[in-house]
Amino acid sequence: MRRSPLARKSPLKAKSTLRPKTRLKSNIRPHKRTKRAKKMEQKRVLCEQYGLPVLPCSRWGTAKSPTRTDLLKGMLWTVFSNYIRTRDRDKNCITCNLPLAGDIQAGHYVPIGNSSIALWFLEENCHGEHSTCNGDFQGWHLVPMRKNLVKLYGEERVAELDALAGKKDTVKWEEIQYVDLIKHYLQWYN
Repeated sequence: MRRSPLARKSPLKAKSTLRPKTRLKSNIRPHKRTKRAKKMEQKRVLCEQYGLPVLPCSRWGTAKSPTRTDLLKGMLWTVFSNYIRTRDRDKNCITCNLPLAGDIQAGHYVPIGNSSIALWFLEENCHGEHSTCNGDFQGWHLVPMRKNLVKLYGEERVAELDALAGKKDTVKWEEIQYVDLIKHYLQWYN
């Protein structure tokens, strides 16, 4: 069979005549690596200074230039939330009373967004929850959670926690306070 002169060439031949694509240098972002390297170096110096293992700190210390306190707060959050998960893994969810298995999160009764830092790391305020119970941002989970907290700690202590809600404490923690708490909770860190 004869081929028509108007027929297209095979795509394989067409590709062979093209030059391979080259990567543009503008796609490479070395500044992100240096920011991360600076953060890691700052964290390494902190850990050496206080005799701590190098712990992840993904929650805090993600700003453009994290402070030493941000890095310590992030490391404290890592060990504290792991302690809560370890402490509550054989218990029921504080909200729905179903057994905790698999994905356990450290959920707060008093929201930590607009509260003092002491409430962030208060064991009575933080308990193991299912991710679906903890992921509720409408607040419906706080009602059954409060009932279960009253069973655990009593009405007076839960009323104290309620009174602390939304009170911003202007006292800043010193580095040594973070380090002491990290060392305290580090024994439960896996």
